[in-house]
Amino acid sequence: MNTRAESAPPDEGTGDRSDPSDRRFDGPWLAALAATVGTWTLLYALDWAFLTPETALGAAVGFAHGYLLAPLATATILLDALSLAERRVVDLGVFKWLYAFAALPAPPVAAVYYAHREWLKSEDAALLGGP
Repeated sequence: MNTRAESAPPDEGTGDRSDPSDRRFDGPWLAALAATVGTWTLLYALDWAFLTPETALGAAVGFAHGYLLAPLATATILLDALSLAERRVVDLGVFKWLYAFAALPAPPVAAVYYAHREWLKSEDAALLGGP
């Protein structure tokens, strides 16, 4: 029989959140997502308005927004959603995959993801703070 009193973890009474050292998905995902989507939008507009794919610059810009920035936006959406779920703030479930697949051809769908994320978040503002 164990007669020693064991203390409860400090976060147990506040909602069973994971320890910051155990988090795998922490990062500046919203800042990275905003920078990626903003850059993608600028390059896409530049490509659409001024460049032709036959030129080297047109091919480079098309490659950058299509094959580099669009997958990066998809990855940051997934990592932000996984970070929120890991901190037990909000779990987007299957929606994180829908947003990620929609972001592959059109990264500005991240604005809809952000609105959904803010709508579902808890009222406790400290939960969305950094690590």
